[in-house]
Amino acid sequence: MRRRTFLRVTGVSATGALAGCASSGDSETATPGDDEVLVGPNGRYVFQPDPLTVTTGTTVTWRFQSPNHNVSCRPEGWDSASLPEGAEPFSSYDDGNSFETVAEGETFQHTFEVAGTYDYVCTPHVANGMVGTVVVEE
Repeated sequence: MRRRTFLRVTGVSATGALAGCASSGDSETATPGDDEVLVGPNGRYVFQPDPLTVTTGTTVTWRFQSPNHNVSCRPEGWDSASLPEGAEPFSSYDDGNSFETVAEGETFQHTFEVAGTYDYVCTPHVANGMVGTVVVEE
């Protein structure tokens, strides 16, 4: 009888300990920093927050929360992408490789020097509505 009780108590303790160590993978509960965008949180086709408002000179960091995503503000390739006049296009991939993605856990940064509205996309998922906006104020 004592042996069964010991095994039950040890099994429950071990299960509880393992549950405490397991990662939930619920990146939806992650909170982005002030100048940060989460890419694909919880495996969803979204940028969070959307829109993000910053001031000129701010460097925004995109944190990739799930695989197979990228960031593209290259209007010549995507109708959903746009940027203010005088702003340079940007993307997380090298020019000409628009379906290159960023690994989960990695980051991409861009510094916004021109005020205005920037609409950007995840090129593999633009058809799924994965479009985000950064509003840059003076």
